[in-house]
Amino acid sequence: MRERQSYSGLWKFFLVLPLLLSSGCSSFKDILPVEIKTVEIERSIPIQNRPRPLSLNDIHIYVVTEDTYAAFKQRFEKQNGVLVFYTLSVRDYETLSLNMAELKRFLEQQKQIIVYYEDAVAPTGSVK
Repeated sequence: MRERQSYSGLWKFFLVLPLLLSSGCSSFKDILPVEIKTVEIERSIPIQNRPRPLSLNDIHIYVVTEDTYAAFKQRFEKQNGVLVFYTLSVRDYETLSLNMAELKRFLEQQKQIIVYYEDAVAPTGSVK
């Protein structure tokens, strides 16, 4: 019977031991309060260079009628070689002009948006 009593004491020891080990050293330290700080960090987004301006080539548009066709054909073939036609009606030419104006409007609006964001991410106190 004595062996049984020594095992029961050992059993209690092994039951309490994990509780003591899991508490660690926290029971011996003071609990420090948690500090919350708000720190403002300035954005560091590099501003990219703008693309170089457009460098467009000149185009020549010839207006030819039935009366001027023979003289135009002779002069054109002498200067350029083969005569090739691309024909636009007056209405299509107006549509082409309106499309170019719409493209210009779109590019101007995109430029304004880019300038807005460049100003928004520029370092505070900087002068352009």
